[in-house]
Amino acid sequence: MKKLSILLVSLSMLLLSACGGGSDSGGAAVVVMFGDSLTNDRGQWVTPDQLWVEKLKAQVEADGLTAKRSITIVNEGLGGEDSQAALNRLPDVLAAHKPTHIFLMHGTNDIPPFCPECAEVITRPYLEAMAKMAKDAGAKVIFGEFTLKAYGGETAQAYSAAYQKAASNTKSTYVNMSNGIPYDGNYYHFDGTHFTDAAQVLIKNNAASALFPMLQ
Repeated sequence: MKKLSILLVSLSMLLLSACGGGSDSGGAAVVVMFGDSLTNDRGQWVTPDQLWVEKLKAQVEADGLTAKRSITIVNEGLGGEDSQAALNRLPDVLAAHKPTHIFLMHGTNDIPPFCPECAEVITRPYLEAMAKMAKDAGAKVIFGEFTLKAYGGETAQAYSAAYQKAASNTKSTYVNMSNGIPYDGNYYHFDGTHFTDAAQVLIKNNAASALFPMLQ
């Protein structure tokens, strides 16, 4: 009877391991930031060392998260990329980095002005397809929305709704990366879409609020 109990416990442990059960807090984490120029503009709009992704890397160290596990943050932003192109690029990104976590942040290049319906019919399906692909590859998905304020209230609300619906439909985490950032010239450039250096720490804080609980 004792041998049978030991065998059952061993089988249970193997099943948990195979199914990804239990905590992964001790394993190495690879976080991919997958977006457009709001993720990586290569110095066009933001001073490179002030970019929110760089600030997030520094915060990971400052908060002592790397004392418990190895954490690598990879910036895979590509300026001008729309969601369809992002979906086509994603398999190579997943294969190259094998992320444990991924931020999906495309959409700002999908939407023409004054097209509230475009987020639902264009952006959301591609976001959901990207989330499924990333989850199938073993990554936890965070949808990071940069609200399209430049296109007016109706379009901005529809864009937010599409992002939140995509997160709900795919059982993913959602965070508004623009939360708490005043819509004025101190934080946005003249185009009303790209952020200034001053906004980067606020974006970093929003990203950290979604990511860091997963890494602790």
